[in-house]
Amino acid sequence: MKNLKNIFFALTVLLASSLACNLQTGTPQPAAPEIQTAAALTVRAILTPSITATVQQQAIVANNTATPTGAPTGTITPTYSVPMLTLREQTNCREGPGQSYEVLFTYLKGAQLEIVGHYPQENYWLVKSNDSPTGTCWLWGEYADVTGSYWVVSSVTPPPTATLQPPTAPAVKWEFSCDYAAGQMQVAFTWTDNASNETGFRVIRNDQAIVELPSDTTAYNDIFAFVTGKKVLYQIEVYNSTGSMRSNVISVSC
Repeated sequence: MKNLKNIFFALTVLLASSLACNLQTGTPQPAAPEIQTAAALTVRAILTPSITATVQQQAIVANNTATPTGAPTGTITPTYSVPMLTLREQTNCREGPGQSYEVLFTYLKGAQLEIVGHYPQENYWLVKSNDSPTGTCWLWGEYADVTGSYWVVSSVTPPPTATLQPPTAPAVKWEFSCDYAAGQMQVAFTWTDNASNETGFRVIRNDQAIVELPSDTTAYNDIFAFVTGKKVLYQIEVYNSTGSMRSNVISVSC
């Protein structure tokens, strides 16, 4: 406001001077160039400090609101631990993720192995195995607990399924006893598992399967009511998805 008053005063003085000159001649004349120049310089001199102050104020505001640069940034490093698998039950470690693949080794309950791959479609884990000829094998996740950073393990394409051969028949030994008072016969079987690709075993009595047993089973006791003098015929059958094989026929009677 003060600047505007100064400008008005300067212009008034210049105008009065110009009029005074014109009145002396009696004829209206335009203001002399020197007077116009002086007026312009006067206005400029008055306005310059105001403009300069305004620009300085804007610069201060801009500096105060500018986004700081070079601020320190933090990096969060995730914690990693080796993915491990621990078996809750005795489990076959296979050549691929499924029962159509051959068994490479059978691990006992409590075994711990490092996980290197996953096939989630069948819930199989690829693990490092010093007992496998290939250095790895596949374990079913149904009987296993996984720990560590298992979520970083990549999915693995399973190997092609080989043509599975029928398992080799077991070599069987047996003992039996007759309880005439109770009218019962007891037969105790033990056998050598000659197969590495079986799904399981069946005990066959008189050409009928009386029980199914898991893979790697090597013994079974059968108790039943006998008829004196009547022969009972047994076989131990091993099977997989391709077929089955039976032991030699075992004949017992009381």
